[in-house]
Amino acid sequence: MKHLYASLTEYERTAVDYQTFCSRITHNKIVALKGASSPVLIGQGLGLRFNSSIGLNSTVAFTDELAKIIAISKHPNRPHTMMDLSTVRSSIPLHIEIQNRLGCPVGTIPYYICFDPQRGIDDNELLETIEEQAQNGVAFMTLHLTANLDLAKKSLVRNIPIISRGGSLLLRDMQINKRKDNILITNLDRIVRILKEYNVVVSIGTTFRPSTQYDALDATHLGELNMQIELSEYLKNLGLQVIMEGIGHISFHRIPEYCSILRERNYIPFMPLGPIVSDHTHGQDHITSSVGAAYLASLGGADIINSVTREEHTGGIPTVRSILEAIDAANAVIQIVNDSRFPSHFCKGNIRHHNCMGIPEEVGCTRCNEECPFIWNEQNQTKLPSTQKYL
Repeated sequence: MKHLYASLTEYERTAVDYQTFCSRITHNKIVALKGASSPVLIGQGLGLRFNSSIGLNSTVAFTDELAKIIAISKHPNRPHTMMDLSTVRSSIPLHIEIQNRLGCPVGTIPYYICFDPQRGIDDNELLETIEEQAQNGVAFMTLHLTANLDLAKKSLVRNIPIISRGGSLLLRDMQINKRKDNILITNLDRIVRILKEYNVVVSIGTTFRPSTQYDALDATHLGELNMQIELSEYLKNLGLQVIMEGIGHISFHRIPEYCSILRERNYIPFMPLGPIVSDHTHGQDHITSSVGAAYLASLGGADIINSVTREEHTGGIPTVRSILEAIDAANAVIQIVNDSRFPSHFCKGNIRHHNCMGIPEEVGCTRCNEECPFIWNEQNQTKLPSTQKYL
């Protein structure tokens, strides 16, 4: 436990003492994701983290996706975790490349590569894939345990019934193989044994997250949220570490209502998808998502957010440039929220710059030239007694 506590930042250790930290780990209010380099902790009282995702949808795309991993590894704003959302197998899985090149915890959705449009998902193949990925060092797996027929029927009255790829694959498998419960539920005992053996965290996915802001907080959405909370308690009692996923689309003004419902019971580390706070920002979801994520996290409703690219709703595959753009947007949210969570560390008020760029160069730049306000600062601030500076 001490090595996990030592991995926190100085300002997190100032905000959460060791005893409190141990208690929150024990009660799953803080979760440790194993990484090839070091663990990443998410949860109550800690700084906000962010995740970035890539994935193969054809074997010929391997070089392109690998280029994204390499670009991310060289980028100054690196994600705390990454997900490999591949829907096809490759000789070297992307989650291994991520671990080797970034060293951060990696997540997967294992049945993405098990689904066949004609045969659905084979039980043995699913379990073998979960164990193989766990052996490969995957830190967390998203499982859409809430994919069931009752909620699916309720969702049909929505503007868009479901938008979750993982959840829809499980529902399609239920139809193909005439299952009463989804394949994860029927094999849950065996899945739990594998995940416990390899210390893999369960991320309870959201099948019925709202696809439009007008479907948010409807009966289907709230029904699934309640089911997720119950499943998290069940899995925690089995000895697994658990996080939850949400939220999809929701109007900006309804985020406090959602956050209140989310946190009214026991604290579960939470990773939102978005929330995207408008249905009318096509091609700008890296912005819309950041706005929603910042608001939700500022209310205590998010522990790790997702970087969302501008292609989220365009149907296009994200480029290296848009992946990095989304990472920078998510990192900006991290800075905004952590400035608020740890004001004594980030808002000391003793930062002095020679220019508005915040770099130690001479006063002035090509924008303001001789009208630069830092000219006045330099001329007058040096005249103040040191005790009066930075008040």
